[in-house]
Amino acid sequence: MPAKARELLQDQSNGLPVWIRPPKIGVEFYTGLSRAKLYEGAGKGHFRSVSIRQPGQVKGTRLFNLASILAFIEKCEQAAETPDPNVTLQAGDGNNN
Repeated sequence: MPAKARELLQDQSNGLPVWIRPPKIGVEFYTGLSRAKLYEGAGKGHFRSVSIRQPGQVKGTRLFNLASILAFIEKCEQAAETPDPNVTLQAGDGNNN
């Protein structure tokens, strides 16, 4: 087995894959994100993705790094839990200003 393949197999933690493919329909199993959200997040640089294709080939396979997606979700969760001192809740309307 090549060293790089052995290294990638060792990268798996707790049985989770290192790279995932976007779902054709519905949401991705490990993240709950749709195909559109995966492409959007990768396009904005929120998490890592790579296109696997041969030189000169138009179509390829897009893979997303699961660890970087989970880290992004955790960062979003922490940001949501941290109150913003510049935002106040108006009594009775439930809107943030």
